[in-house]
Amino acid sequence: MDNFDQTKPMELPNGTTSLVLGILSISMCYCWFPTGLILAIIGLSMGNKAVSMYNANPGIYSDVSYKNANAGKICSIIGIILGALTLLSTIFTWSTTINMLKNLSNLSDIYNF
Repeated sequence: MDNFDQTKPMELPNGTTSLVLGILSISMCYCWFPTGLILAIIGLSMGNKAVSMYNANPGIYSDVSYKNANAGKICSIIGIILGALTLLSTIFTWSTTINMLKNLSNLSDIYNF
């Protein structure tokens, strides 16, 4: 006799993967922000796909996997925002540094350093 229960809801494919990618994107956005940003975009697309699969057939998928997919979407959105802010602050820092170096070279020309 087979003990397989066919009424048990299935897990959403990529729901947990979306959550893991979202969490990794938040943790990597400051160290390796391009990698964190890429992971966030992939996690968001996987989370959106999983949520749309759940909305198409909510009865066959478990609520836990739906909540994981939603949490993955939220973490991925946070990762995208933090990654974009990190990118903007990096661009600002480099442009400020380059301008300061240009001003320093102008001062050396004026004062003959």
